Amino acid sequence: MTVSSPIKDVQTINIIKDLYKKKNMIRDLLLFEMAINTGANLNDLLNLNVKDVINKHYLVINGKKSFPINDEMSELIAKVAANRPHCEPLFKTSKNNRLDRTSVFYSFREICSELGLGSDITVASWRKTFAYHHYEKYKDLSYLQWLFNQTTVDLTMKFIGINENMNLRYRQGVCL
Repeated sequence: MTVSSPIKDVQTINIIKDLYKKKNMIRDLLLFEMAINTGANLNDLLNLNVKDVINKHYLVINGKKSFPINDEMSELIAKVAANRPHCEPLFKTSKNNRLDRTSVFYSFREICSELGLGSDITVASWRKTFAYHHYEKYKDLSYLQWLFNQTTVDLTMKFIGINENMNLRYRQGVCL
């Protein structure tokens, strides 16, 4: 079993987005965008209905965790949800069924294969990608620990692939 890794290179993320656009896979692009920009669980995203995202500024998951919807996601939501009933699943198949995890895995594996990405880049990489970039920007492990329901900072760091000596990091900055 392959361990998934975050997509650390923003250029790779943009190449993935471009291929989704080129293949006119707007629904899948929206799912990818939402996952890497929020860190939300794939099952939670797949359970969204149109009413949960249309004309909203925040994505609320299970009534507990909320995530801002950026401009790029808003544009994609408008395309995916255009002229659709609000009670309908946001992510649905061509047969009007709710999209499932297995289909998402196969679709993303095909994208990664076409781009020649390693087998360590999987759908499980999406949350890790959000976490990695959030950590790089804010150095906020407590938020990520809360978001992913992890019991220790060590688990969170391992989850996102950070091998930083926290003991040295904070001691170097204190000079009273």
